[in-house]
Amino acid sequence: MRSHWSLVAFTLLVQAAVGSVWCMQVALFLGGGRFEGSRIELQVLATLCVVVVGQVIALTHLGRPRASFHAGRNFKRSWLSREILSVHFFAGVLAILTVLTQIHPWLLNGWLMLMGSLAGAMALYAMTAVYRLRTVRFWNHAGTPLNFLGSALLLGGLQFILVLTIPTGVLSPNHDALGADIVRNIAFMAVLVGFLLKVLAAGVNPFEGTNGAGLVKTSLPVMQGFGSALFAIYSLSAGSTSFQAAFLSLTALSLVTGEIIHRVRFYNIYPSIGL
Repeated sequence: MRSHWSLVAFTLLVQAAVGSVWCMQVALFLGGGRFEGSRIELQVLATLCVVVVGQVIALTHLGRPRASFHAGRNFKRSWLSREILSVHFFAGVLAILTVLTQIHPWLLNGWLMLMGSLAGAMALYAMTAVYRLRTVRFWNHAGTPLNFLGSALLLGGLQFILVLTIPTGVLSPNHDALGADIVRNIAFMAVLVGFLLKVLAAGVNPFEGTNGAGLVKTSLPVMQGFGSALFAIYSLSAGSTSFQAAFLSLTALSLVTGEIIHRVRFYNIYPSIGL
């Protein structure tokens, strides 16, 4: 498993970035193309940083990182090459959007953000296709894309709200109440839908329960379900900043831990089937 930790980090970080962009997309459209309450310039910058960190970590999985540019040369035939190029394209679009928002946040609207949303969707699709291998039946089923999509929404919603709260510890008082409520609701809905997709993925996975055992197997739904419940409490606890901060911290710990556990199990399947 040691050699797969970089892939665990890479996939989860990129998926979180994709989900966060989708949350921004919804926020901008609900705000009529301009939604100041989401701190759009900080959101885009943070998302770009998350993707770049994921790309750097992914390099550690390669035996010869300096030769990494060769990995994208087989675009016509290899989903791995398509994944690499699509993630780089996603990062490039985010870089452009970051420059625009740093010049002036009003330069970015829902239609420009749509480019980032589509680029993120392309990256997520390519990432999923990499693992739909006929030779690995434990990955080649509908549960894999559902799990990846669920991770994107669950982690993306979490990132979306954390970017608002980490700088000040609470939701910024400079944002009007309506804007703050919209941001909170978007993040909560993303986390909730992500969790439901995870549950659905477990239901359609023909191999669920055939590998792994004991605490690791049962802790995943518990951690993610507990985190989703905490997020619901956080969303309803407006008024007490210390109460909000405590529940949001526990939410982040539970959701991220659950995702890491799932992704570790996901990669641990590979050596267990003798490939």
